[in-house]
Amino acid sequence: MSGFTRACLLVMVSWLMAATARAGEERATPPASRRMAVIVGSNAAVLGRAALRYAHDDARRVADVLSQVGEFRAEDVVLLLDPAPEAILAALDQQLASLRSAPGDTLLLFYYSGHADQQALYPQGAPLLFTALKQRIESPDATVRVGIIDACRGGGWTQAKGLHAEAPFALEVPLRVQSTGSVLIASSSGLENAHETEALEGSFFTHHLVAGLRGAADVAGDGEVSLVEAFTYAKQLTIRDTAVFAERLQHPSFDMNLRGREDLALTHVDTGGSIVMLLQRWGPLEVVLGSTGKSVVELPEGKRQVRMSLRPGRYLLVRKDPDRPAVREFSVQAAQSLLLDEEQMVPASFSSIVSKGLDSSATTWDTGTPHRLLMLHPLSLAFEVMFHLEYAQALSPSWSFTLEPMYWQETGDRKLRMAGLDVGAHYHLFGNAPAGLFVGWKVGASAVGFDVGSDGGSTIFTLHQGLDVGYTLLFWNRLVLSLGVGVGYVVSTGGDLDSSFEPNPVKTALGSRRPQLGFSSSYRVAAGVAF
Repeated sequence: MSGFTRACLLVMVSWLMAATARAGEERATPPASRRMAVIVGSNAAVLGRAALRYAHDDARRVADVLSQVGEFRAEDVVLLLDPAPEAILAALDQQLASLRSAPGDTLLLFYYSGHADQQALYPQGAPLLFTALKQRIESPDATVRVGIIDACRGGGWTQAKGLHAEAPFALEVPLRVQSTGSVLIASSSGLENAHETEALEGSFFTHHLVAGLRGAADVAGDGEVSLVEAFTYAKQLTIRDTAVFAERLQHPSFDMNLRGREDLALTHVDTGGSIVMLLQRWGPLEVVLGSTGKSVVELPEGKRQVRMSLRPGRYLLVRKDPDRPAVREFSVQAAQSLLLDEEQMVPASFSSIVSKGLDSSATTWDTGTPHRLLMLHPLSLAFEVMFHLEYAQALSPSWSFTLEPMYWQETGDRKLRMAGLDVGAHYHLFGNAPAGLFVGWKVGASAVGFDVGSDGGSTIFTLHQGLDVGYTLLFWNRLVLSLGVGVGYVVSTGGDLDSSFEPNPVKTALGSRRPQLGFSSSYRVAAGVAF
């Protein structure tokens, strides 16, 4: 064999060996994993519980962080706001069907923020039983299934999820996972409420969970935030916040069954595009979005180095240590890496900062909740009132203005007509005007005209005032039911109303339906729409 032939043979063998090695490497490399999510936020009221304000915002934040740093493709994240229960199950089934045929490891994540009780979630105010949800959470169609439930009772003076003395709701992890590859996170455990607050415009737990997923929870410093890291971070800060602001502590709960895995990487910070490396020397530090003043990330006291993925925008880095407060403004550009050192912050005195023209006690009012009601009092129709309407306009979280026009007519040989108008105000005890428990006061006037055959007729004017107590419920943020009781006092400005009916039998015919002088009691039954 000539030297040239040996050289050609050697080249060919080397090429075949390299190609075989490459093919082996390709076969050994597992296919890319597929991640899909169903994210649900439901503000809708449930009978006996007021509408929530920030469940939609919670859901949007979770969907955003998964798409940015969770390696979820945007088209694989289904965001549902106030959906029917059937729509949620259909979305889960559709995602599971897509993952069933996907190669490699797959992940299905379900998140819910809204009302719940021990048996069901209440999207759109209707029950979604845990048993139906459990079938999806434990389905083998996805390698790993993660369920996150930020469930709550509504109401409270801060529009909070249970921030007032109310019968607590229990979520004792009824979806305790049995099948391999299932994880359930609940924002509360035992006989507890979950809480949301105006200061964060969302729930404590979801706010801290999202911050943790952006990098604040990366204790290992490897650029990955695991499920355990995110939960531990959110749990610690949720307990801290509810210890300060709530009547009862909120203890998030965690249940995981991942055979062959100690944990699951949920987000990769470096995939977010814009990276902020923060060197915390002392802390505690807080990152605040400059355009809204809302907290984005909180870091407890201590020395740490944190990589975070933030959306482009203007931010403030704040140290709210009363002994040495400091602040630093910074901007994040798209696809930018930025290094921040706590030592470079500028000392500040927060006590000297006063907003122009704003009372420091003023509260933020959510503009997404209906502030107007238009209701009909159907009980009045039984007493031949042609109509009795009520219009309520919320003026602040605690006060609403009411306007009640009415017209009343008796027909036949003897006619009686009354046109009246009441104006008043309702004080809402838990600050969720125009819904919830209220105490009201009103004052008004009526013109009562009657015509008795050939004897002619006359008109008498009355003045009236009253007090009432009631509860206004919102269903799906659109339908209204208001119930209550009240007392009133009526005086006549044109003489004795009783004498005006004598001696004709109109008085007898009208009975208790005619205008009553002096004190009287009444029932409040009204239904209508909110807008």
